[in-house]
Amino acid sequence: MNLNEELEFLKGFIQLSEGQATKRDNIEAFLNEGFYTLLVDADSMLYNVVHAHRENEYDPEEMYLDFNRQIDAVKRQIEGDGCDVEEVIVFFTTCRKNFRKALLPSYKANRKPNEMMQTVSLFKGYAIQMLEEDFVDVRYSDTLEADDLVSNEAKLINNGIIVSIDKDLRQIKGAHFNYYKDKVKSEDGNTVLVPFETPTGYQIMIEKKEFRGWSYTTEQEGFELLLKQCLVGDNSDNIKGANGVGEKKAEKLLEGKNNFGMIRAVYEAYSILYVKDLESDFWEQTTPAKYNKHKGEKVTIFEKNRLKLNISLMKL
Repeated sequence: MNLNEELEFLKGFIQLSEGQATKRDNIEAFLNEGFYTLLVDADSMLYNVVHAHRENEYDPEEMYLDFNRQIDAVKRQIEGDGCDVEEVIVFFTTCRKNFRKALLPSYKANRKPNEMMQTVSLFKGYAIQMLEEDFVDVRYSDTLEADDLVSNEAKLINNGIIVSIDKDLRQIKGAHFNYYKDKVKSEDGNTVLVPFETPTGYQIMIEKKEFRGWSYTTEQEGFELLLKQCLVGDNSDNIKGANGVGEKKAEKLLEGKNNFGMIRAVYEAYSILYVKDLESDFWEQTTPAKYNKHKGEKVTIFEKNRLKLNISLMKL
């Protein structure tokens, strides 16, 4: 549902939780802005374009047209949902001196260079040049990634709509539009097909797809997402989370707690338990159950520095 529909849904309740009431008030204030600025995290759009043209000879002009079609399609959808777009700002990651790489040399080291990445890098330079020539507001930096730049701008304005597929940006309070497209399925579970006319005039049937679309993040929801990310880590960026904590365990650790309780749960998750073997002088890492049952010497080491590092790496 779009934000107008979500607001009406929330207004339909006689009584709301504190979190729901905050979201209702936030969305209502946002919809009163009238005109909006799209903050487009465009890196993934470039990958979409390069992937779509992977079988063709490299043609930056045609790819640039395709890139602009994607932005226009998002803009049309957002305006069709009742939000008049006044400005579009496009953000790219170009940094060679990424501060996260300085903090953690292994950051994104799991992403091995390949032909797709090389083509994206080449096309990104072309796209930035063309956008600037077309007088589009383009942002990039030597030290910050696109999501950092989006986050900084979103905190400066009240009418921004973050356009991205990056889950990390959901930390930021405000309106979000996910431009990833899912296949539309009928009631019997089959993918819906729609007619499409090719450039040569032939009509073919293609799979119908729709944007994942709208969401709104409150300040509290953004805070909780950061804590969850600290617990789970981020495999795509090669950031290891707390030992032995996955998505479900992270949710369980945070569930039902106030902010202090959640912070404490995250801190305690970054612990390594050791017990001393009763028959020798050897310390060994152990599980919480064995640690609690152990009759001899035992010690807990909290990885405070690694937790601080992960917060620095993942907080936007």
